[in-house]
Amino acid sequence: MGKYWKDIREKTAGLNRKETCAYILTYYWYHVLIFVSIVALFLLFGVHYGFKNKKPVFTCLVVNQEIDTVRDHEMAESFAKQAGLPKDRVVIDSDYNFSYDGLQLEGVNESSYEKLFFQWQNQQIDAMIMSESFYMHCKEMGGGFHILDGQDTEGLTAYMDSGKCTAVVLGNDSFTELLSGKKDEKLLLAFPSSGKHTEENRRFLAYMKNQLEKADKGEGN
Repeated sequence: MGKYWKDIREKTAGLNRKETCAYILTYYWYHVLIFVSIVALFLLFGVHYGFKNKKPVFTCLVVNQEIDTVRDHEMAESFAKQAGLPKDRVVIDSDYNFSYDGLQLEGVNESSYEKLFFQWQNQQIDAMIMSESFYMHCKEMGGGFHILDGQDTEGLTAYMDSGKCTAVVLGNDSFTELLSGKKDEKLLLAFPSSGKHTEENRRFLAYMKNQLEKADKGEGN
């Protein structure tokens, strides 16, 4: 660009502003068009990725349970409202059905297994709702979970791991039993230690506690 500006300055020396603009539009219109197009592309990508695709402030994966995008969306909106978070930046996703060591499922999307651990590695998972056996599988794969000491777990059933509360029990995992016939599985809520949104985790734990209390009373969401 430097050589073009130098050339313009030399050839428009002595011309007034109007004459200079006319010269540039006559002889450099295609350069102006290219420059404007590049700027427009930068603005387009900036708006799309900078505003429309902001990173989530909280992500919860529901593993090997019923895939229900409507329920996920409603749950995300409900939690966002209770926690005072932007609803478009809360993600709850149940599209994670796959086989793993000790559990073989038919007709599921096995690629979601790699996707989950890719997200884990990139610190993109804040919470997980899963069976106890998958909790143990995650530990075998080198994953860890936040210790919930100091969190408000009163009224919830604590899940103890090596003498520490690292999850809460949401109930029995009836969906995995339906799929595999495996009985007596606990359904857990745990928070991967790689996740960064600790305050949002605390709020989600409070939200789930509230939802369980409503369910016990036979109330809706």
